[in-house]
Amino acid sequence: MILNTQAESNSSTVKRCFYDFTTKVLKVEFVSGAIYEYEGVPSTIYDDLCSADSQGKYFTESIKNNYSYNKLLLG
Repeated sequence: MILNTQAESNSSTVKRCFYDFTTKVLKVEFVSGAIYEYEGVPSTIYDDLCSADSQGKYFTESIKNNYSYNKLLLG
């Protein structure tokens, strides 16, 4: 059983994503170096982010203002 996963990105905004299936926490590392942690994100949202044509656009439209977050590192 996979408990967490990481995906590299080819986005000009999103560098990579980390997802924990147990806690439903999504960590997003941006090209700027900033890292944010989003809580309560369904795995389907993570899957859609990874497969989106534009990960930056998908992030902005579907994640950014829809889930509570913590700043872990400012870029």
